[in-house]
Amino acid sequence: MMVKTKSKSIPDRSSTGETRAASGVGVPGHPATNGLQDTGSVAERAGQRTAELLDSQPPRSSRKKWATRENKDVMKSYYASNPSQRGYRKRMHQIWLAIYPHSDISEQRLADQRSVIVKNKLLTDVELEEIQRSVCSSQSTTTVHDTSTVVEDLSDAAATAHGTPPPQAVHSPQSTAAIHNAPAAAEDNRDATLHTTAHFHCMPTDLLTPNQLQMRDSILLQMQDTERVRLPALKSIQKRQVQDAIRDANAVLQTIQSSSIGETNQLIYSTAVVVTEALGFRVKRVNRCNTAQRSPPWKTRLEGRIKKWRADISCLEQMKRGLLKNKSTKARLMKQYGIGTKTISEVSEELKQRVTATAKKIERYEARVAQFRQNRQFQTNQRRFYADLDGQSTQDAKLPDEQETVEFWSGIWDNPKAHNVNAEWIKTAEAELSGQTMNEVSITVALLKKHVKKVKNWTAPGPDQVHGYWLKNLSALHERLADQMDHLLQNGKIEDWLATGRTTLLMKDQQRGATPSNYRPITCLPTTYKLMTRIIACEMQDYLENHGLIPDEQKGNRRNTRGTKDQLLIDKMILKNAKRRHTNLSVAWIDYKKAFDSVPHSWISKVLEMLGINNSIRKFLHVAMGSWKTLITVMGHVMGQVNIRRGLFQGDSLSPLIFITALIPLTILLRKTGLGYHTSKTARAISHLLFMDDLKLYGKSTKETESLLNTVRIFSQDIAMEFGLDKCATLYIYRGTVQATQGIEMPNSTTIKGLSLEEGYKYLGILQSGEVKHSHVKQKTSSEYLRRVRKLLKSKLNGGNTIKGINSWAVPVIRYTAGIVDWTLAELDELDRKTRKLMTANHALHPQSDVDRLYLPRSEGGRGLQQIRQTVEEEKRSLSEYVSSRKEAALQEVKQEGLLIDGTKREFRRQELQSRRQRWSSKPLHGQYLKNIEGKVDETLTWAWLKHGELKKETEGFIMAAQDQALRTNAIKCKIDKTSNSSMCRLCGDREETVDHLVSSCSKIAQTDYKERHNKVAAMLHWNLCKKYGLPVTDKWWEHKAEKVVQTAEVKILWDFKIQTDKHLAHNIPDITVVEKAQTYLIDVAIPGDGRIDQKEQEKIQKYQDLKVEVERLWERKAIVVPVVIGALGAIPKGLTKHLKTLGIDKISPAQLQKAALLGTAHILRKYL
Repeated sequence: MMVKTKSKSIPDRSSTGETRAASGVGVPGHPATNGLQDTGSVAERAGQRTAELLDSQPPRSSRKKWATRENKDVMKSYYASNPSQRGYRKRMHQIWLAIYPHSDISEQRLADQRSVIVKNKLLTDVELEEIQRSVCSSQSTTTVHDTSTVVEDLSDAAATAHGTPPPQAVHSPQSTAAIHNAPAAAEDNRDATLHTTAHFHCMPTDLLTPNQLQMRDSILLQMQDTERVRLPALKSIQKRQVQDAIRDANAVLQTIQSSSIGETNQLIYSTAVVVTEALGFRVKRVNRCNTAQRSPPWKTRLEGRIKKWRADISCLEQMKRGLLKNKSTKARLMKQYGIGTKTISEVSEELKQRVTATAKKIERYEARVAQFRQNRQFQTNQRRFYADLDGQSTQDAKLPDEQETVEFWSGIWDNPKAHNVNAEWIKTAEAELSGQTMNEVSITVALLKKHVKKVKNWTAPGPDQVHGYWLKNLSALHERLADQMDHLLQNGKIEDWLATGRTTLLMKDQQRGATPSNYRPITCLPTTYKLMTRIIACEMQDYLENHGLIPDEQKGNRRNTRGTKDQLLIDKMILKNAKRRHTNLSVAWIDYKKAFDSVPHSWISKVLEMLGINNSIRKFLHVAMGSWKTLITVMGHVMGQVNIRRGLFQGDSLSPLIFITALIPLTILLRKTGLGYHTSKTARAISHLLFMDDLKLYGKSTKETESLLNTVRIFSQDIAMEFGLDKCATLYIYRGTVQATQGIEMPNSTTIKGLSLEEGYKYLGILQSGEVKHSHVKQKTSSEYLRRVRKLLKSKLNGGNTIKGINSWAVPVIRYTAGIVDWTLAELDELDRKTRKLMTANHALHPQSDVDRLYLPRSEGGRGLQQIRQTVEEEKRSLSEYVSSRKEAALQEVKQEGLLIDGTKREFRRQELQSRRQRWSSKPLHGQYLKNIEGKVDETLTWAWLKHGELKKETEGFIMAAQDQALRTNAIKCKIDKTSNSSMCRLCGDREETVDHLVSSCSKIAQTDYKERHNKVAAMLHWNLCKKYGLPVTDKWWEHKAEKVVQTAEVKILWDFKIQTDKHLAHNIPDITVVEKAQTYLIDVAIPGDGRIDQKEQEKIQKYQDLKVEVERLWERKAIVVPVVIGALGAIPKGLTKHLKTLGIDKISPAQLQKAALLGTAHILRKYL
C-alpha cells in the first residue's frame, strides 16, 4: 500500500519570505547538534522511509549497490550544494552529474541515499568531517562567479581519489545560477580594509536547532542597530545556563560571516545583546546617568501610608480642639477609625504608633537592601566597593566646566610636539642599542587564545561596550579575529572605532574642587584593541628582556620583580650605607609633569626603532598613534572629544611598556657619566633608580648630582618633557649627617629646592630624608590601617566578606612597609590588639573568644584574619628569599648590608599555624568543642558555614563564642567568674547551665524553641523534596509552608504524619515520609548537642526499624530510614552527605541545612542569655 505524503516547503528562518526544501544533516561532533542528526524536510523523510523499505526487502537484481567511494561523492555533492539555500537538491544532483556524467540516479534517489548514509552511519563521523573540510577548502579557494571551476575542482578531486581521468564538467545556465548562490566567504578583499580570509567558510544553517535559528535571526536583526549601551554582567546566572547559551551562540556564529574586524566586533556585541536578553536581563536603551533614581515601590507605598497617617493625626488634633470645619473630613475620620467607640486620643495615639512602627520597618528594609547590595558589590567589584566605602564616590560632586575641561586636555594631548632629532646624545644611545633586531610577529589563533584567557571578564569596556567575557567565550570567532588582527598588524590600517577610547576623569583631591587640572585620566579602550596590544606588548617584552634591553635601574612594568619594593630596598641600603660609613651622599628626586600624557609620539617611534622592534609593530603603532582620540567624561557626563597627538593612553597594557622604553636612553646617558654612589671601593656606582617616571639620582657630592641633573634636563628638553618642579627636591648628607642646602640651580635658571632638616620627601609612598622616617611612617600607616578596619566593620558586609575585606584592603597598608620600616614586635602586637578591640566594639568578636582561633584558616575552624605580626614577618622572609634569588648587583648589596632576615616564608607560616592549632586545642574551655567532636564529624562540612561566610559578622562571632564556651552561662559565672552561687539552669533548674545544655538539652524549651528550630530544618528538606518531584512550592524555602499531604501520580509526601499499622508501634510519626512506587523514605530530623551527633544518628536508625519492617510488609515496597542529624553548633556527622544523596537532594546542600540550624541556635542563645 502506497502512502502519499504531502510535501510542505519550510519557511527559511534566515530570510523573510523565502522557503527551503530541506534541512540537511548535522556535522558530526559539532556542538550545536549534540550528536543528533536532522531528519530533513517532510519530502526528504518520505524518501528516506522509501529507502528504508527498500533496504528491508529482499535484494533485487535492479537495485543499485553503492560503493564506499560513491557514498563519499554523495556527501561531497551534498556539502558543495550549499544546503542552507533553496534548491540544494537540484544543485546537488548537478554536481553529482559533473562527477558521474553517465549516471542515471534521479534527484530524489540521490537525496534519499544521503539520508541513508547519515542515518545508518555508512560513513564514520571522522570521514564525514574530512569530506566537509575538503569541500569547504575547495570552495574557499574558488571565486563564487566561476561555476565551472567549482564543479571541475570537485570532479577532479573525485577522479584523483578514484584513480580515473576526470570527466568533462557539465556546463549549463542552471548549474551556473545555482553556484552563484554560494556563500560570499570566497570574495577576495585582502587589499581592502574590510578583510576576510578564505578558510572562514560559513557552516550551513540547517545544522542549527530551531532555538539556534531563532537566535541567529535575532543576532542578524541586532546587527542593524548601531546604538550601543553597556550590558549587564552575567554573574548572577547559573553557570550551566550561561554555558548552554554560549554554546548555542558559538554554533550560530559559525553560520554568520564578518569580513572585517569592525563587522566581527559588531557581531560580538550583537551576540552579547541577544544572549543577555535570552538569559532574562533587560538591556537598557537609555544612558544610566540621565535617568533619575527612583524609590522602590515598597518604599513609596509605606511612605505614602506615613504621609496619610500624619495628615489624619493633624486633623484629629484639630477635631479634638473643635477647629476642624470640613464636615466630610470629620465624617471620614469618624467612620474610618470608629471614633464613636474610641476616643480621639486613642485613635491619635494608635496612628502615632503606626507611623513609628512603619518608619522602623522602612529603616529595617533599607538596611537589608544595603546589606544585600554591599555584599554583592564586594563579590563582583571590590575596587568600586572600597571607593564607595571610603567616600571617594563623587555622585554629588560638582562637575568641572565643560569648555575649560576640553581646552585643558586638548592643550596637553592635542598639542603635538617632536623630539630634537639633532640631539648629539641620540647617536650615543643608538650606538649602545644597535645590533639587536626583533623577529617579525604574526598573530596566530594559538597566540590569541593564550592571551584572551587572561582578559578580565567584566572590567569597564570601551566605547564599543564589549566586555572581555564575550571576547573570551565566543570562541567560534577566535580564528577570524586572529586573522583580522594579523592583517591589521601587517598592513597597518586601523578603523577609527578601534583607536577611539572613553576617558573618565577621576578627581585627585576633593579639597581642590572641580578644576580641570585636579583630575587624573583613565581611558577605557575597545576590548579588541586591548587584546591586540596585549599580544604585542607580550611579544615586545619577551624580546626586550631576553636581550637585556630593559636596564636594572628601571623596575616599572617589569616581570618577576617586586617593583617599588626593589627600589625602596636599594634606596634604604644606600642611605644606611652612607650613614654607617660616614660618607658623603647627594640625592635628588625628579618628578615629570604629566609624564604619561606628554611623551611625544615621534620619540616613541624613534626609540622603538633604536631598540630594533620589528617594522610591522612600529608601523602599526605609528598609524594607531595618528588615529588615537578619546571621549572625555566626568561622572558619566560627556565633556567632548579630544585627539591624542601626544602622550599615551592610561589604561592600555602596551602604554607602560612603551613609556619605560622611552626612558631607556636616559639610563644609558646616566651610566655613561660614570658618576654615582659607591657602597664600597669595589662596588659599581649607582647613579639612579627608576620606577616608571619616579626618578631618584645619587652622587658623591652636590657637584655630581648637579651634573646628573643637567644630563636629565637635557634629555628631557630634547624629548619635550618637563619637570614638575614643585615635586622635585634635593638633599645633601655630609659624613652621614643631613645638611641644610638652598637647592641646585639649573643652567636654564630653574632651581630644584633643597629639603630642610625637618622636611621629608615621599618616595614611592615612604617618607624619607637622610633615612626612612620610621616613626612618621608607622604613625601614618597605623592610622590608615585602623581607619580602613573601622570602615569595614561598620559596613553591612557579612562575616566572611568582612574578614576578606580587612585582609585585602587594610592589611596591605602595613604589609607594604614590611622590610622597609623597622617595626618592633610590640608595635605589631599592639596593632593586632587594636584590631580585636574594634571587632569587639562592633560586635564582630566576643571579648572572651579564643585569640588563636581568630587567625586560623576558615577551613580549619578559624576566621581567617591575617595577623599583622605574622604578615610583616612573612613579608620580610619573602623579601629575603626574593633578594637571594636575584643576580642584580644592587640587590646583592642589599643582602650584604644586613637588611634582611634568614628563614623562608613557607616554613615560618607552617610553624605559626601549627603552634596556633596546638594552643587552641589544648585550652580547657576554648578547646572543649574540638575534643567533643573529634573523630565523629565530617571536618570539611563541619566548618562549611565558616568557609561560606554567609552569616552576619555579629552572628558568626556569637556562634564561635558559643563553641569556645565563652558565653556567660550560670556554670561559667559560678565556677569561673565566681559571680554567682548557683550553676543550675535558669529555665529548668534540673542540670548545670552550660552552652550545650541550653542549645540542646533543656526540657523547658524542648517543645517551643527546639521544635521551631527543628521544623525550620525539616521544612527546608520538605521544600527541596517538593521541588524534586515537581510539586508546587514557593521560590524561597523559608517562605514554604509544609502541608500534611502533597502528592502526584508518582509520589506522595507526608509531613509529620502518623503511619497507620496493624501493630502498636511506639515510634510511627517520622518528620517526612516520601512514598514512591518502588520504595519509601522515612526521614527524621534531629539537632542534638554536637558531641552526641553520632549517637543520635544511630538512635534514629534504630528508632524507626520497627516502622520500616511494618511499612515493607503492609505497603509491599522497600523502606529506607534516613536520619538527618546536625549538631546544634554546626557539627556535621560523616554520614549526612550519603543520606542526602539517598534522597536525591540537589537544591540544598548540607551547608544550608547547617546554616538554618545555626540561626535557630543563635536565636535561642540570644533569647536566654
